Amino acid sequence: MTTQILDTGTEAQRTCFVPVSKLAVHEDNVRRTDKRADIEALAASIAAHGLLQNLSVVRAEDGRYAVVAGSRRLAALRLLIKQGRLARDFAAPCTIVEPALSAEASLAENVQRVAMNAMDEMEAFARLVDDGMSVDAIAERFGASVRHVEQRLALGRLSPKIRAAYRKGDLTLDVARAFCLTDDHGAQERLFKQVPKPISHAPSIRNALSGGRAPATDRIARFVGLETYEAAGGRIVRDLFEDEVAFLEDGELLQRLAAERIEEMRETLAAEGWAWVEAQLHHGQIEGCASERVRPRTRPLTQDESSAIADLEAEIEALDNELEADSDNDALWTARDATEARLDALREAHQSWDKAEMAHTGAVVTIDRNGEPIITRGLIKRGDLKAVRKLRTVEPDALGDVGDTSVEAAPRSPTLPKSLVEGLTVARTRALRAELSGRPQVALALMVLALIRRSAARADVPGLAIAISPIGFDDDDRFEHARTEASTAYADTALARLADEPIDKLLELLALFIAEAVDLTHDGAAPSADRTQATSDDLAAVLDLDMHRYWEASTEFWEKAPKAFTLEALRAAPAMAKLTERARKPKIAAFAKMKRADLARVAVRQLKDWLPDVLITPPRSGALVITSAGQEALAEADAA
Repeated sequence: MTTQILDTGTEAQRTCFVPVSKLAVHEDNVRRTDKRADIEALAASIAAHGLLQNLSVVRAEDGRYAVVAGSRRLAALRLLIKQGRLARDFAAPCTIVEPALSAEASLAENVQRVAMNAMDEMEAFARLVDDGMSVDAIAERFGASVRHVEQRLALGRLSPKIRAAYRKGDLTLDVARAFCLTDDHGAQERLFKQVPKPISHAPSIRNALSGGRAPATDRIARFVGLETYEAAGGRIVRDLFEDEVAFLEDGELLQRLAAERIEEMRETLAAEGWAWVEAQLHHGQIEGCASERVRPRTRPLTQDESSAIADLEAEIEALDNELEADSDNDALWTARDATEARLDALREAHQSWDKAEMAHTGAVVTIDRNGEPIITRGLIKRGDLKAVRKLRTVEPDALGDVGDTSVEAAPRSPTLPKSLVEGLTVARTRALRAELSGRPQVALALMVLALIRRSAARADVPGLAIAISPIGFDDDDRFEHARTEASTAYADTALARLADEPIDKLLELLALFIAEAVDLTHDGAAPSADRTQATSDDLAAVLDLDMHRYWEASTEFWEKAPKAFTLEALRAAPAMAKLTERARKPKIAAFAKMKRADLARVAVRQLKDWLPDVLITPPRSGALVITSAGQEALAEADAA
């Protein structure tokens, strides 16, 4: 095989000028994909500096030429002519190549190109700035965005050692950008010295340089609000390279603003007439409270109130329909939020608290992980429980009844961390939704139960959004496919068509979309966790849910579980139960000395088909009965 070399000195390689109107892209041109933004940037560069490289062409028919290398330049020239920035008869400099070498010429030009080093580009831009050129002018002349130029110039604020390390390959461009979070060369170099080379994980560098500053995503920052913080004189350091990364420098100011806002909320609650009010910036368990709480009294809605609520709900539905077609319309979102606020206020207007009960109960205001305030009213201190019970007309035992919405389970300490309990209940919710989607009768019963609760007591079934509001979830693939298929098939269906469907089909669809409203996730520690778990247990029992089909304890799970919890599970493992106490004791002692990762691997091997309590399906009521053989055995035992 021989290789032909392009000889630029031959007649076939001579340069000529060809009008753009007589140029077309050759079929041998290897480049197939271009972004319009790239063409616009190249056009801006050609307009500022001229065409710095000839087009490579071959002769075609009728005095025309086909471009084998330079299709992007040709597209940029056509764009400039269309914009009126070049004459319509502009002739481009071209190099004529032999037709047999057209594909090689195209491939060579596109393969043998090296992107400009970011530091070289930064230095070039910096020299232009030093010469008096503005960032906007540089961006226009080189067809780049202003942000791109600013980002390259930001690299110039790096320590010379960091820039040299980038050129040597000791860190990536993303890491170099992360170092730009601070202009302190000393801090940059100290961190660079501490981190093993090469450095490739930018987030760790960014976190190290944050220096204890609060990220904008911190719940306290969200509670205060960036605008409020900046209006009070707080400084925000924004990452030029990552739009969503920002840090609040003045932690003391942030804490003061948060304390002031939550104190205002506390004073507002106190003015309502509660015996006591607590404000907590750090959401946690409410100490010293009983397992019960009082609820507001609900009166029937007047006809005017019912009509007003219906009008507001219709208005929200109309806005939602508009938002489906224009989801980025801020004005529509603002109108929807305002309408929803009026609806909430109207719904709360027919609820009132008993003043006598308020004299013995209190309220707490905290903030959640997203910075949203959470107000809990009607809490009872243990010392006030007797006085509150005396005021109530029901027996004390009735306060703990599941159907009584005036009580709520007390916070309790979970045996597993909240994050693990939440993960487990996510898995169970996923399984329940999948199972429920195939059990129409259960779905119908669940819906009817929710409707009865709402009608009789204005109460909800915990964990069931029967409004009905679909809840986004990482669902079982089979369920997801069935739901998507049904949504597509009936998306534009009129009521008449659905009314003609067989009852079995309607029940099948009902099961799918009732299942979509289920979310029984909890963290095991919130006041409502027990009630949510009770709903989850009831539903799991009715569905005969087998969580082994949906979840298994992985190494990752055991590594996150407390060591004492893992040891207790191993102690009760079937293999350990077969051993004598004397044989079991040294094994447990050996397990206790293991590192968590090693213990996790042992747990995976020893605890096959194991489930934590939160995932175990309890026996359904009536599922366990005494057979005739069992009765005979009991009679024999009694006789003995």
